[in-house]
Amino acid sequence: MSSPTVIRYVPLAGYGRPPLVVMPIRNRTTSPGETFRPHRHDFQEVIWIHSGTGTHTIDGRVGELRGPCVSLVARGQVHAFREMRGLNGHAISFTEDLLGSTPTGQVGRLLFNYSQGDRTYPVAPEVQRAAESVLDLAEREYGRAQESGDFSLLRPLTEALLVLVRRTVTAGLGGEEAAEAGVVGRFLERLEHSFALHHDVAHYAASLNVSARRLSRATNAALGRSAKGLIQDRVILEARRLLSFTDLSVKEVTARVGFADPFSFSRAFKAAVGVPPQDFRDAWKK
Repeated sequence: MSSPTVIRYVPLAGYGRPPLVVMPIRNRTTSPGETFRPHRHDFQEVIWIHSGTGTHTIDGRVGELRGPCVSLVARGQVHAFREMRGLNGHAISFTEDLLGSTPTGQVGRLLFNYSQGDRTYPVAPEVQRAAESVLDLAEREYGRAQESGDFSLLRPLTEALLVLVRRTVTAGLGGEEAAEAGVVGRFLERLEHSFALHHDVAHYAASLNVSARRLSRATNAALGRSAKGLIQDRVILEARRLLSFTDLSVKEVTARVGFADPFSFSRAFKAAVGVPPQDFRDAWKK
């Protein structure tokens, strides 16, 4: 039996020089009958729309783009534009290691690692004005960097943009919602460091001094997923990365993501992805 079809990852290097690409969107309108092939990104992407309208799909969900708005496409998600009508803006694509270990970078990565389905947000006027300044400067600096090879200024510009993204994502939260969002942020930080060691909600809830029920209620409100679901998502995300981009055996990947044996890992991976780990790897490398 042949391996199932797997949509390939598109590497950032395919679009330009790593570790970051700034691509302007200029009055983009689709032609009649124009189609876009769904693809997975091997990078994180911020699509910041200044004006115009359109639709796109992320993991099969159709989302509306209506400027000004910002849309997040996480590494590994299947994405494709469907329609564009006078779209103007920027697409900022970057690898996970661009931001290094800076505090702002840590927060920025959390915005993407747990992205579920379509995540498009309307942008407030004051945030839009700031974003246009940052993006215009990033576009000019990217042009210089392509010639000089010096990407050093693009790092803080990307960090600044992610601050504006986070403000947009959390805009309009009330006091109680903001407090719950804080719990979620701290949970995700702990999860990022401990997902291979702890797969149980109780461990993270205890470390945050909240009940498991409150933690799941907070994650459901903020991200549309239970705390248990987010733990599973993070573990499987890491497994997919290791299977795709390393030569570690399935047994070694099993240990890296914290499963006791390959059988339990394979069962969990198949439940999440639809195919066993080895089939996933074989199909991806074709």
